[in-house]
Amino acid sequence: MLEPYVRPGIDDRPDLDKALSPEDKAAVARLAIKDRRRPPEASADQPEAQTVRLAAAGSSAAAAAAASVDTPAPDMSSAYLDMRDPMVAADGQRPTTGQVSRLNWGFFAASILVGAPWIALNTIAMPNAVARLFGYDTAALQVTINPATGRPLPVATDLAMPLAVLVIVGVVASMFAMPLISVLSDRTRTPLGRRTPWMVAGGVLCALLTLLLGQNTGIVVLCIFWALMQFAYAMLSAPLASAISERVPDKFRPRIERWHGIGVMLGQALGVCMGAFGVMFDSFTPFTYTAVLFAVSGILSVLILPKEPSSIEQPRQLFNSDQVLDQLRPPAHAPAFARVFTARTCMMTGVGLTGVFLWYLVRFWVYGKAVVFTSAPLTLPAGFLIAGMAAATLVGAALASWAAGPISESIEEKNIPTTRVVAGACLLYAIGLGLAWGLGVWSTGTARENGMLLFALISGFAFGIYDSLGLELVMDSLPDPRRAGHDLGIYALANSAGLALAAIIGALLVNAFEHSFGYYLLFPSAIVMVLLAGIVTLTAESAQ
Repeated sequence: MLEPYVRPGIDDRPDLDKALSPEDKAAVARLAIKDRRRPPEASADQPEAQTVRLAAAGSSAAAAAAASVDTPAPDMSSAYLDMRDPMVAADGQRPTTGQVSRLNWGFFAASILVGAPWIALNTIAMPNAVARLFGYDTAALQVTINPATGRPLPVATDLAMPLAVLVIVGVVASMFAMPLISVLSDRTRTPLGRRTPWMVAGGVLCALLTLLLGQNTGIVVLCIFWALMQFAYAMLSAPLASAISERVPDKFRPRIERWHGIGVMLGQALGVCMGAFGVMFDSFTPFTYTAVLFAVSGILSVLILPKEPSSIEQPRQLFNSDQVLDQLRPPAHAPAFARVFTARTCMMTGVGLTGVFLWYLVRFWVYGKAVVFTSAPLTLPAGFLIAGMAAATLVGAALASWAAGPISESIEEKNIPTTRVVAGACLLYAIGLGLAWGLGVWSTGTARENGMLLFALISGFAFGIYDSLGLELVMDSLPDPRRAGHDLGIYALANSAGLALAAIIGALLVNAFEHSFGYYLLFPSAIVMVLLAGIVTLTAESAQ
């Protein structure tokens, strides 16, 4: 009987499962390539994500994102550094033309929806809530005049300290909220993606806490709710910043980040106007529509943006508290970075000295005298003035974003150090403060209103130039390009440090003097801090 043909090397191959011993199988397994899925990059290590957070944090810092100055963060994972397709996003998606448009307008709308209610709370609603807790209802229809001074009672110099306590509580809570939410968001595994659930839940939680903040509670309860509000807002804002770096391909990122910066500027101006006009009617009104806007912000942002891909297949990662604390550790042996950080802290302290107490400045200093021939509440002229200042700041920031590009090209052609231009922006900001202070102290009539409007216009332009060109100094001072995302996150903490210092210094100055004289001192102290920021910036030039 004929035997079937055996194909050499095919039919005569041994069954390895039977031929190999367990020891042989273990040896082969050790040599095999293990195809394990790597987890995506953490948001704290994404330079683009930290740049977006930095642009959305300052009062006019978005001008840097909206400007045409080419100062990209040193992103070592950029598609332009290897053979990857720049039309593919970091999450592996290749968006179509329609999806790119939705990404553009989605992040633009999200920056307005998220930023406007937050600015309304910080600028007007919360300072007015603190005033109401201590019996100073600035929305009251009647004004009692002190016969000895001819000024309205009360002048409310004792409000500065509780407001400063509230601001410091918020700053400390925010410093831990952002890193914690970033780490938790990176590890989210749902069919809706990593960022979408946090944005929707964060918006709803912000709305609920906003309604609680508007109630008549004690200062301790208000501080507790305000600390919780920092975590809720981090749930909304931190995933949004990370989504830009993950979902936008490198090819379209400059354009989308520019429109995001424009949206941040518009949202900040709109938020100030919302708070100013809302407090004219009732103390609780700003909290009402702010809560509504918070509730829809996360939902509308998700609906406008293309659907986020599922993150269920993402590898599981154990939570490690060191990853949260690492985002608060400054880089070691980085003197240039330390100087830039110090200059930023001084600048934000000067900005915060007027920004933190803006509502009290306008209500109790600019309109510190009795309003003659009217029974309307003093919140009406104060609200209109703050709305005008918001519009003036927006105009100044827009001019700065337009002029930053030509200025950068001009100083590069003439070989002028960028540090001098940034220090000049600090000087210009100090001049704006001096105008508001001088017109308020030595002039009468509408001089104070005009001085505040001029200050808003000049400061918006000066701070926009400071941020747009100062970003070059920040990028040059980063000690390690491979840790650019981490170091940019540390640099963003200068905003929080400056805000806390401004609250402390301002409260001490205002409480040290009776009546409204303490508010006079906010301007010269802000001038000192801004000029100090310029001096520290110039020392960075001599160190290079």
